[in-house]
Amino acid sequence: MGRRFTLVAVLLAVGAILLPTSAHAIPAFARKYGVACSACHTNWPRLNQFGVNFRDNGFRMNRERDNPVTQNGAYWPIAFRTTVGFQYTNQTLVPVDPTPSNPNGLATTETGTFGFTGLDILTAGTLGEQINFLVVFTPGLASSGFFTAPSLDGSDLESAWIGFTRLFGTPYANIRVGKMAPDLPVDEHRIYFLTVGYQVYHFQAMGSAVTFAPGDNTGGLEFYGHDELSNLRYSILLNNESGQSLWSANVVSNPNVWAHLEYFWLTGGDFLASIQPGIFGAVGWQPTKFLTAGGAPVSGTGYSLANYYRIGGELHFQFLSAVNPLTLDGVVYYGNDSAALISGTTGVPGQNANGTPTVNASWFGGFAELSYTPSPEWTFAFKYERIVTLQQGSLDYSHAEGSFDSWVALVRYYVALSSRAGVALHAEFSQAATTVAGLPSGVGPPLGSTLLLAVDFAY
Repeated sequence: MGRRFTLVAVLLAVGAILLPTSAHAIPAFARKYGVACSACHTNWPRLNQFGVNFRDNGFRMNRERDNPVTQNGAYWPIAFRTTVGFQYTNQTLVPVDPTPSNPNGLATTETGTFGFTGLDILTAGTLGEQINFLVVFTPGLASSGFFTAPSLDGSDLESAWIGFTRLFGTPYANIRVGKMAPDLPVDEHRIYFLTVGYQVYHFQAMGSAVTFAPGDNTGGLEFYGHDELSNLRYSILLNNESGQSLWSANVVSNPNVWAHLEYFWLTGGDFLASIQPGIFGAVGWQPTKFLTAGGAPVSGTGYSLANYYRIGGELHFQFLSAVNPLTLDGVVYYGNDSAALISGTTGVPGQNANGTPTVNASWFGGFAELSYTPSPEWTFAFKYERIVTLQQGSLDYSHAEGSFDSWVALVRYYVALSSRAGVALHAEFSQAATTVAGLPSGVGPPLGSTLLLAVDFAY
């Protein structure tokens, strides 16, 4: 049993390090309005406050070029994003067959590959005076290198939504419907880091049946609003639990509600340029019982719903400048899953291996991120993330099992940044570790390391 959990944890650590993140950057908007990418980005792909306001207003600057009928007939809002280069990975404590010289059957793997991280094809824009859209397609590409690409049949329509802005004539009433990500305190789809995402957005308790992960895109209906400059913003998203294949028999199956409220305050000072606090969270329900056919559960018949919830807080600071800032982001996140959603090692919901009932599982995590853009050509960034288990839902798991630590550092030099394209030289190093049971005393946890030297570009 220990070796099995060791393998699972190794795979989790590798997955956290090699997580292929999609970062949205759409140079087509810069071409449309005749501005540099830096108009909406601190440095792409991360948005500045003007970029947030542009997005919130349905990709509109309230100028003559907003609507399709006023655009140049040759304009076509398509963008491509990929990263090519070299990646080295190192993973410790990988299970192998024991030998006399290696009785524990644990080894370190090393790979160094040339390739690319995949491809994002993006289109977004306006369909009318108050109508906007976004579609992101990630084709499945075999043999891309880095051991991160999906198979040939791994294509995915990552995002596809349509939005209606300024309902009733106010920026506080807008809706989006389709497949989208929740409004996150730090957008995982617009991060600088290319080898590791935000694990706290994807973390699940040991033995939990919950698959909700706010870092994933899922189908839903979002109500959102903001003041004219997007300083005060709110979002409420009603969606289906991400990652599920078995659905409850409800009007909205496996329902989940995500909410986010934040305020951006521009201080006007020279040292501390802005402060942005916020709160966010989710509550969801998942069925624990199903009608069956041949002993297998039938999707769409789920009932006896059990609850899970998440709650978190954020605080963002910009120092030195709001244009080329030193930015400090802090996010904390707490999760709690009902005992009925927890299984022990036998896989029976609500029950430990010895037959006793499980209890609620809870965990706490967060990250601190420091980034600096001293000029439009340079970006430096560092992130540390930690997640700890507060209470295991099943006695079958040790208290520390599943806890996660990671850090990542990078430097980006922007070779080209214009209204046509963006090109950045990118150097990044990251490490991640997940605690496991079943290892020899004094050994562990498994540690995954990744070095990426690449060219990141969008057109």
